[in-house]
Amino acid sequence: MRHVAGKWKWAGCLMLLTLLFVFGGSREVSADAAKCKVTFANAKGVVSTSTYRNWCKTVEAGDWIKLPKFSQDGYQCYWVLKNGNTARRYYTGANYRVTKDTKFCLYRYKEYTVRFMTANGKKEYTARRQTAIQGQNILLPEFSNTTTNQLVGWKTSMNASAYYKVGTRVKVTGNMKFYPVYKKVTGVYLRYSNGTLWKLYATNTDETPVFPSVNLTNGDMCLGWSRTRGKTTQPEYYAGDKIPTKSGNYYMVVFPKSKDNAPSYLNTPTKYDRVYFVGDSRTAGMQEALGSQAPDNVKFICKGSQGLAWFRQTTGDGGYRQLLLDLKKQPKNMKKAVVINLGVNDMQNISVYLTYMRSLANNLSRNYNCTMYYLSVNPINSAMILNAGGGIRTEAQVASFNRNIYRYLCTGLNKCYTYINTCSSLQKYGWISDRHNAGIHDGLHYSNETYLRIYDYCIRTLNR
Repeated sequence: MRHVAGKWKWAGCLMLLTLLFVFGGSREVSADAAKCKVTFANAKGVVSTSTYRNWCKTVEAGDWIKLPKFSQDGYQCYWVLKNGNTARRYYTGANYRVTKDTKFCLYRYKEYTVRFMTANGKKEYTARRQTAIQGQNILLPEFSNTTTNQLVGWKTSMNASAYYKVGTRVKVTGNMKFYPVYKKVTGVYLRYSNGTLWKLYATNTDETPVFPSVNLTNGDMCLGWSRTRGKTTQPEYYAGDKIPTKSGNYYMVVFPKSKDNAPSYLNTPTKYDRVYFVGDSRTAGMQEALGSQAPDNVKFICKGSQGLAWFRQTTGDGGYRQLLLDLKKQPKNMKKAVVINLGVNDMQNISVYLTYMRSLANNLSRNYNCTMYYLSVNPINSAMILNAGGGIRTEAQVASFNRNIYRYLCTGLNKCYTYINTCSSLQKYGWISDRHNAGIHDGLHYSNETYLRIYDYCIRTLNR
């Protein structure tokens, strides 16, 4: 029996060793499979020198590596990763996440100089000089016009008749020179508030000339335009308004950031027991600016980059759902005010707004003792928005949206909202775009001080 037991003991040990070998081996194979080889080669795909060989490495799948830095005078250098017929370029020194065996090829592209000359070719606008590689597209610049000649385009030789329009993207084919093409114009002189010329604005075109939006870049706000020089508030014309004359001078009305002061005292609701502010990121910005100053009976229901679709949701964090959940907790006889501030993110949906907001007001006023208010979509600066990469929103769209909200919801026998027109007040007396007071002038969000002025204006309206 002892002999038989010994046999089983040795058989068990042999099986255990076999399992350890098999599973140990599988782990090692798995580890090897997770290794990725990164190769660096010349433009022909050849690891041609010891430098390239030293750059090559083996790393774990998922690891980040820094591509070797390389520079050469007169050239722009990139690591190129080819995949079939496609190729992607990466800056030397860039970070790259390795997921498989990878081969980078070093390409050197000769740099060319693009120069913009005066009309007679004797001088160069050196500040406009650009450096680019062959095949790269460059943007033909616009100059401020200081005479009755307006820059309309650029041509590739002084004697050429054809030209590229200003703002066209042109492919670089080598060292290039461009010469300006001007045309005589009749126009108005648009000037900074101190009288310095900003640009000559053509009025003898087929299109109706309108006042442009201005991005001042220093944080001050161009509210609009005036025939009077040096004004800081109360413009006579706004961006998008028709220019009334064919010639003459108009001056920017510039509201300086230094005058953007918060109210010395913030009013609190007295007429209503509970106030709801409902809106998008602008409402969230107001809540953030208030911080601990927000009264206990003021509630914010808001979410950034949202509009009517978010508010109408009856599940999750939908605005309507949040509003109803809170309203149901309050006594029916409690006096409540709801301030809607939606629209800037979907101004094209005005017809849906008009229908839905009317039914909303009827429901909340009848069933929850709510008095309804609509806070105007407040000013934007379309030039700032474009500069910040925020897409196309125009002052004219804001004006149209607000007109429709007021006309169909806030006036007449079927009125169901009281309109709070902070938009006109801000346009007239000044506002600043500075998101979180962090120097982010995106033309859409406001400084803390402007947010507090909007809030106080609303509360004063509610308390009347």
